[in-house]
Formats: sequence, C-alpha cells, structure tokens
Amino acid sequence: MEIHENLDEYFRILHEDPYGLENPDYNWAGENRFVAVAGTAYFFLALSMVVASSEGLIPTLSFPAFIFFLVAVVFELLGKVICAHLVLRYNIRINFTRKLGLRPWRKLQAFVIPFFFVTGDKILIDTVFLFSLGQLKTIITEWNVVRRQVPILRFAFVSWDRLEDRPYSMRYDMIEDVLRFLVYIPFVALVENKIITLIPQLVNEFGDGLAEPVGLKFGKHRYKTKALWYEGKFWNGEYHRSIEGSAMVFLVTVGAIFWFSSVFTIPQLILALIFLPILLTIAEAVSPHTADGPLIGLLGCTFLWGLPMVA
Repeated sequence: MEIHENLDEYFRILHEDPYGLENPDYNWAGENRFVAVAGTAYFFLALSMVVASSEGLIPTLSFPAFIFFLVAVVFELLGKVICAHLVLRYNIRINFTRKLGLRPWRKLQAFVIPFFFVTGDKILIDTVFLFSLGQLKTIITEWNVVRRQVPILRFAFVSWDRLEDRPYSMRYDMIEDVLRFLVYIPFVALVENKIITLIPQLVNEFGDGLAEPVGLKFGKHRYKTKALWYEGKFWNGEYHRSIEGSAMVFLVTVGAIFWFSSVFTIPQLILALIFLPILLTIAEAVSPHTADGPLIGLLGCTFLWGLPMVA
C-alpha cells in the first residue's frame, strides 16, 4: 500500500485513469474467466431455486424480501454514484468511501434482509437465493466488460475500486463473499439464535469497516499482510494494516456485546467481554488482505455458539 504514502501521487494516478480500464499492465482475461465460471454457477443456482419454489420442492421464496433486496440494490448504486463524485471532485480516498459509506449497506443485504421477512427454515432458503442474486448483481454492475459499455456503472465503481486492488477488485470481493457465505450459512441453517451470526457480521462491517480508514489516517504502528491471490500467485503482494486500525475491531466488538447484553447471562457476558474482542481483533490482524471477514465470522460464530455450553 505504498501508494498511500504520497497523496499527490495517489490522486494523480487516480485522475489519469479513474476507471482503471486504461492501464496496459492490467490483464482482464482472468476476470473474464472468473465471470464465466462464477456467473454461470450463480445464474443456474438462482434459476433452479425459482423453479424449485414454483414447483413446491422448497418453501416459497419471499417476494417482499426480493423487493426489498431490489430497493437495496438501487440505493447501493445511488450511494456509489454519490461517493464516486466525492472521490473525483473532492479528492477523498476510495478506501474511505468504500468502508465508511458503502460497505455495510452492500455486504449485509443477503444475510440481514431475510431476518425481517421470513422465519424458521425459510431464512436459509431466502439467504441462499439473495446471496446468489447479490453475486449476479456484482457481476452485472462491476465486470469490466459491462463497465466499458455503461457509463453510470463505470463512474459508480470508482467509489469501490481501490487503486491497490486493481484489477482484482471484483474478484477479491466475490471470493471474500463466498468464503463468508460458507462460514455463515451453517450457523444460519442450524442455530436459531440470530445473535450468533449478527454480532460477527456487525464486527465485520463496522469494526473492519473502520479499521482501514482509521489506519490510513492515524496508523503509526503498521504491520504487513498479503493477499490470497495477487499477480498470478497465491499468498502474494504486500499490504499494510496498523494497530490503531485493528483497535477498531476490538472497540466495535465490545460495543456490540454491550448492545446485545440482554441475551447473555452474567457469566456469559463476562466471558464474551474478556475473550471475544481479543479473538476477533487477532483474526482481523492475521487474515489475508480482503479476506478477514470469513475468519472473523468463523471465530465469532463458533465462540458465541459454544458460549452457552461453558457458562
């Protein structure tokens, strides 16, 4: 993340190629292959669920949840356009608009919306359906082939497309999304207590969401991490986090535990306050770049699921 060391250079690079589509060093063939595989899989998953629901093979998909999801997508696009204007007009770093303005709204759609409209086993069905739609939405709005042809999508993606992630931004997001999905979905399916998945998700979105901008603005004690995939290699690249940024994960975890303190017994609350903030802070610190969400989810859900067994 050396690109953040000199802000004049950062914004020069940004304004020379704001959409990230003109750099001859970027190889888009990998993204195109990724879309061919992932897009096909998610399309047939969503289609099969619609057919199965209409034939009565699975519970009926929630139409209100679907409509709310569409509304959320429209608001996300509107938010991306506004944030892209802020980036290009007022020289606000993409990392700030991404984490402070867009991330919670974008990342929580598939996991939170079903809780408001369905109950019981149907939560699992609608979560899987909305997740597959969310991934298709990402492809439709962020795939380089589409962005080249649709100006508003090209402009909107500026607010999300970190310079240090190009040209892997969409792939990083979708891989992180599916890893997080694989972590959360067993707990959604098997555990009735929504708090077990809700607290880690809040920490993911608001703790990790604050960690990057706080680290960039105030981080003095930095440490390095790598990406799962960068320049054709696994566990490659060089990225920085900071103790100051990671502290946001700790503070948000404490805040979330206190916010939902009524669901814990006193011994459970004490144990959660002692161990969970440290556990999730370490998870964020040691995770690969763009892949801290799944580890936070796995450790957070597992801890909260096991907590009643010991206290």
